[in-house]
Amino acid sequence: MKNVSFGKEEDYPMPKKKDYHINDINDLDLDDCEKQIENDKSNNDELSHKKNEEIESNDNNNIFNSSSEEEDVDSDKISSYNEEKLKKSKHKHTKNNVTKKEKEKVKGKRKRKDKENKDSSEEDERKEEIEEKEEKRVKSEEEEEDEKSEKRKIRNKNQKTTNKEDEIDKIIKINKEKEKQLLKSIEDKENATREKILLAEEINFKSSPTGIIQTNEFGFIIKKDEKNQDNNSNHNQSNRTLELLQANARMEKWNYMINNYNEFYNKQFNKLKSRTRKGIPDCFRSKVWQLFTQYNKFYIKNKFKELDSVGIDEDLDITIIKDLDRTFPNSCFFKDKYGTGQRKLYRVLSNYAKYNKETGYVQGMGFIVALFLTYMDEESSFFLLDSLLKNYNLEGFFLPNFPKLKGTFYVFLNLLKKYMPKVYTLFKKEGLVPSMYATEWFVCVFSRNLQFNSLVRVFDVFLLEGYKIIYRIALAFIKINENKFFEKNDGLAYLMEVFKTLCEDIEPDLLLKTAFGFSLSRKTINQLEKEYETIKDNENNEFVQQL
Repeated sequence: MKNVSFGKEEDYPMPKKKDYHINDINDLDLDDCEKQIENDKSNNDELSHKKNEEIESNDNNNIFNSSSEEEDVDSDKISSYNEEKLKKSKHKHTKNNVTKKEKEKVKGKRKRKDKENKDSSEEDERKEEIEEKEEKRVKSEEEEEDEKSEKRKIRNKNQKTTNKEDEIDKIIKINKEKEKQLLKSIEDKENATREKILLAEEINFKSSPTGIIQTNEFGFIIKKDEKNQDNNSNHNQSNRTLELLQANARMEKWNYMINNYNEFYNKQFNKLKSRTRKGIPDCFRSKVWQLFTQYNKFYIKNKFKELDSVGIDEDLDITIIKDLDRTFPNSCFFKDKYGTGQRKLYRVLSNYAKYNKETGYVQGMGFIVALFLTYMDEESSFFLLDSLLKNYNLEGFFLPNFPKLKGTFYVFLNLLKKYMPKVYTLFKKEGLVPSMYATEWFVCVFSRNLQFNSLVRVFDVFLLEGYKIIYRIALAFIKINENKFFEKNDGLAYLMEVFKTLCEDIEPDLLLKTAFGFSLSRKTINQLEKEYETIKDNENNEFVQQL
């Protein structure tokens, strides 16, 4: 009996199983994956069917051929065939199961992806909704802000209209007040004139043709030549009217500046300085001087009255009393011994000596205080003196040995050499040093040297611009009289005679115009002051030798 041949295993190759790793499925497109599984299944079925047909054909052929041979067929071979066929069937079944699992995995992956896409879409919708709400909120806020801005504009416009009306009312009110002040000023001057006439009659000053003395607007006795000048000026009534109109206009400007002083001082200082150099109206001078000196920073309520009850050194008291008669002797207000003016002057000077024991009392103070008393009461004059010494660094002129005076002389000599070298050379040649003619200038701020109408103009500028004007005025004195120094060659005695009349009869406008002709900065003064501190002990220095 012949063995039945089923052929070699290589003749019936099993379709290769395509391996799929679970991680690879994530990278596959789900539709492609399904198509691939269907194709593999179809190919596997086709190959299995083909193999079965060939096996059946071979079986038939073998059976047909074996009819001539022995009919016994090995039962073991048949069993083996059946087992192999069973294995193939199981393999096919297993493969189908794997394919179904893979398909289920792909479907699960697709469902997860769809879910993720759905969640992502919902998240995007939420974000869009939030952004839309935020845009609506921002837009609403902008509209609300625009509405508020529009309301503010309308309110500001209404406020401006109201402010203009208030400003007009204020201007009308100010003009009425100015008119009252002008009338009051005229009335005060008339009353002052009457008081001065009565005072003059009491002290038997009857040297004038009318039997009474005549004074100027500041209460100083008018000399004969000054009377003639005054009478000549009265002939031109039209000029007098023009002067009154100009004076009224100046008072209006100054009244506005006083009411808006901080704005002018901080933002329009040049305009304030220009108007000050032209002169402050007499009726506003007290108030303006207090503003310039920052008087309120030094004022202490009731302090001045408290000092009245404080004792004073007897020798100092006697010195103050002796100097009262020497202070503005031509003024009707101060010339009476123990009169009203002298009593007020004594009270201020003695109280300040008690208040500032470091400086005490120095003779030059009397003229400065008398100047202040011409415009204000004793208490105001007291604190104005205090602010002048401390705020303008004048204490050094009133301390023992006058420590600031030599440094001031040093600065002045340098300036004199710079602007008038010929005069400087003449003074040096004749041995004329500043201490011989300029001590009163710097210590008393020219209050003992200038005519009163020029003095108040100098103080107007000094209190606003500082000590620089004092150097300019000193140079202006010499410049105006420069030719007089060279008229005679009589040495030091002649020069001293010139200085005795140096400050007399100088018109305020000419004096200030000449003074402002010298270009001088605070920086230059500060540099010279520092320079003096470094060389003040050098006796070989050209300027130190003249101090």
